[in-house]
Amino acid sequence: MKRRGILLAAAAVVALSAAIAYSLLSGTIPVDVFRVRPGRVEEIAAAVSAGTVKSSLEAVLSTETGGRVDEVHVREGSTVRRGDVLARMGDPELARQVEAAEAEEAQARDALLQAAAKREEAVLRVRGEMGRAENNLRKAREDHRRAEKLFLDGFISRSELEAAETLFGNAEEEGRIAAAGASTLQALDREIDVLRGRNRAARARTAAWTARRSKLTITAPFSGVITKKTAELGESKLPGAALFVLADPSSTYVEAQIDEADAAKVRTGQTVRLVPEAYQGEVFSGRVSEVRPTVEASKEVSRANTIAIAPASAPRPLRLGMSVDVEVLTGGKDNVLLVPSAAVMERDGKKFVYVVTGGRVVRRDVSAGLSNWDRTEVLAGVSAGEDVVTSLEIKDLAPGSRVGIRSRQ
Repeated sequence: MKRRGILLAAAAVVALSAAIAYSLLSGTIPVDVFRVRPGRVEEIAAAVSAGTVKSSLEAVLSTETGGRVDEVHVREGSTVRRGDVLARMGDPELARQVEAAEAEEAQARDALLQAAAKREEAVLRVRGEMGRAENNLRKAREDHRRAEKLFLDGFISRSELEAAETLFGNAEEEGRIAAAGASTLQALDREIDVLRGRNRAARARTAAWTARRSKLTITAPFSGVITKKTAELGESKLPGAALFVLADPSSTYVEAQIDEADAAKVRTGQTVRLVPEAYQGEVFSGRVSEVRPTVEASKEVSRANTIAIAPASAPRPLRLGMSVDVEVLTGGKDNVLLVPSAAVMERDGKKFVYVVTGGRVVRRDVSAGLSNWDRTEVLAGVSAGEDVVTSLEIKDLAPGSRVGIRSRQ
């Protein structure tokens, strides 16, 4: 089969060479032509450069505290899940602050526990003392009343009455002393309140330092792909320095720039042809989802508008970072006379084509309508059925040249 193909190709070359030789000998130039006919022409606004596949969900992950990069767990192109650890930063001073705060919190907690235990012991002691004092006072009061009655009835002497009075007075004093123990509890309560405040403050400081330390661990906020990595092991980073760019590959769009001269024709919802360079001419479809209002400088043209395109269901995945040729269909006409755009020439502000008439080339000035890279609408100058020369690269081809039609589209 391969040998047969080679032979057929060789035969075609020989035949073409023979045709050219014959044409030269006969004084005619072989040309390719396109027969003018009605059809549909689409107006296209093409991107000034290849568009790029991007993600609508993208995050720049940075370090809030700064420090040294101690661990890096991903590279560009790595797929990660939400919560995965991407890198860890190191900050010795922050580690010391956390350690000091934890030690201070432990001391405050121990002091509070000791004060609470001391108060519990005091409560038990005071309760016991007050209970005994109340019992003693109750008994001494009853004994004193009984002694007074017995003394009045003449059954006991004054000295015995005075002894009962002394015991009663001692019991009252013991009650006052026991009651004073309650003030000790109040003092302990005030001390515990102070220690509780210190404990809360110590816990807050520990939480604050621990929260800062937790920010040294960089995690993925959502599942996606690492599209850029600037974190290098051992590097020192300032607060706010970018470490990674994370993008969600499931929500892609194409970003492209349109010459500002064409941008006025572009509207959201218009159909777009997308041709990924990686897929060798496969055409994908999409729609304009956004036309940004600002005009920016462009390398290809002086000014351009940026547009976003939402791809339709693609036969193959559009991967982040892919280059995509973009054509926005901004309008179109049906049943109009068409010629190849490459066949339309312009000189001194006038557009014209070469038409084959009676075996010779004739220049025809034309009025052009809608146009794209492939076809141009002709409003006047040629008629349906006429042959327009497309092989303009032929040397010495000019109006009046004798030509022979080599091929016709």
